[in-house]
Amino acid sequence: MSLSEKNTFVTQSSSPVSIAVLPFLNLSNDIEQEYFSDGVTEEIINVLSHTPNLKVAGRTSSFRFKGDNQDLRQIGEQLNVDHILEGSVRKSGNRLRITAQLVKVADGYHLWSEKYDKELEDIFDIQDEIAQAILREIKVQLLGDEPENTFKRYTNNSTAYELYLHGRYYHNKFAGLDEYNKAIGYFESAIEMDPEYAIAYAGIASCYLNMWFYRHLPDTYALPLMKQATERALSLDSGIAESYLALARMQLLYQRDFAGASASFKKALELNWNTAELHSQYGLYCGLTGNYARAEEETSLALSLEPFSLINNFYAGYVYWITENFEKAIAQGRKLVALEPTFWGGHMIVGLNLITLQNYPEAQESLETALEINYNGITLSACGALFGLSGETESALDIVTQMTSLSKTQVVSNYDMGIVYASTGDADTAMGYFEAAISQHESPMLFFKYIVRDWLSGELYDERYGALISQIGG
Repeated sequence: MSLSEKNTFVTQSSSPVSIAVLPFLNLSNDIEQEYFSDGVTEEIINVLSHTPNLKVAGRTSSFRFKGDNQDLRQIGEQLNVDHILEGSVRKSGNRLRITAQLVKVADGYHLWSEKYDKELEDIFDIQDEIAQAILREIKVQLLGDEPENTFKRYTNNSTAYELYLHGRYYHNKFAGLDEYNKAIGYFESAIEMDPEYAIAYAGIASCYLNMWFYRHLPDTYALPLMKQATERALSLDSGIAESYLALARMQLLYQRDFAGASASFKKALELNWNTAELHSQYGLYCGLTGNYARAEEETSLALSLEPFSLINNFYAGYVYWITENFEKAIAQGRKLVALEPTFWGGHMIVGLNLITLQNYPEAQESLETALEINYNGITLSACGALFGLSGETESALDIVTQMTSLSKTQVVSNYDMGIVYASTGDADTAMGYFEAAISQHESPMLFFKYIVRDWLSGELYDERYGALISQIGG
């Protein structure tokens, strides 16, 4: 079966077999062992997600129900799955007791359950055993005569593995600089224990890319380290989807190498085509390269796998904006606000699209909320553009002053400055910043053609903007 045929099956199948792995309960006396039970859950999700014809709810959505006492049937309905795996982990010294049970959502019937008492050094065998047992039951009852999966181990060093789980715990918070630095520290410690631990290098690469993309670190610092980590991961093991995803994002967002990004995305999809983040990022790529139908298809698949992921819901809003589905983008942003009111991204999506619809009062309310939550160049520039486009030039220039002051301590991109000047009609000043943004490969310039389409048309349009768009490509 070809890659395209495989993806078509997953997207179009009317009733795929589906499962969610709920966070295994930490029954250890030490709260610090929480990362370990979370890691066991995540690894089981990872191995199941490589199974053809099996839809696996993503980690973020499954973990939303951590500590939740809802009925499993209600959880199954919210995650849109027909099976749930739940369990517990008790760790005492080097002894482990892991329990697991597979439940049919429709009637609460327990299809399978098992208990494991082993030494910590056997954790890899335990994970394989659990996943194999689950797959065996699914194979017998639901999938027909499917071949057994081959599970990939990234290390046989249990200490390195524990350190890696610590790193994933902080990486998956998708928070600020401190969390990403903690994640990198644990990944590096894991590599000290096992110098050939390729997926730990992939984790480092992902951290640095996110720190650059969300303006936590300058490109001159973050991207060389991201590139080095990605290359090291691939040189150690060319079969890791996470490395190809990190590479594809760098090729797209920084290098503007669309052909290279396409090849890397396809390789990642071949290795792991059932991961929400991968489909979300590939959907963004499809949108940026003009394949709007595929972009929305991939976005829909990502959301079906991870309905509660802040990041995937955030990128979905961007895809709907790119495809000119503005009302859907606003609805997506509001869904994100309802999901997590303290996440700035939902307010941002709503505000940006309300600007496009020229609903400036409501746009201002949303964008100022985003700014209160996350005071940086991204949110400041959006507010500045709003003021410029609504004729409040003095307020827009006040935003420029704030960004200039902020740039002394934080990353403020040239694009951030340029878009505010452009919105006031000062195309000459804006062009200087936009040209600098292109020369420095700033990621927002990939979205510039949509900004021009929606905000800088008519009297604000300058022919030089068209030349910039041609230079960016896509």
